[in-house]
Amino acid sequence: MAGHKLADYWNMGTSIGLGAAIGVVLGALLGDLAMWLGIGAALGATLGAVSMSYRAKSAAKH
Repeated sequence: MAGHKLADYWNMGTSIGLGAAIGVVLGALLGDLAMWLGIGAALGATLGAVSMSYRAKSAAKH
């Protein structure tokens, strides 16, 4: 089985999903699930957009 990098699996959906999952955990711990779910998903969307922009720029160079 060939090894894969994390970048092979990283896309906008995984970023939002990971952010939302972290938000759910923080929301459960801090007592405000809906707020932290929204914050986590928003941070995941922002991180995903930045990483997709970076990936597009680095692919254009090669």
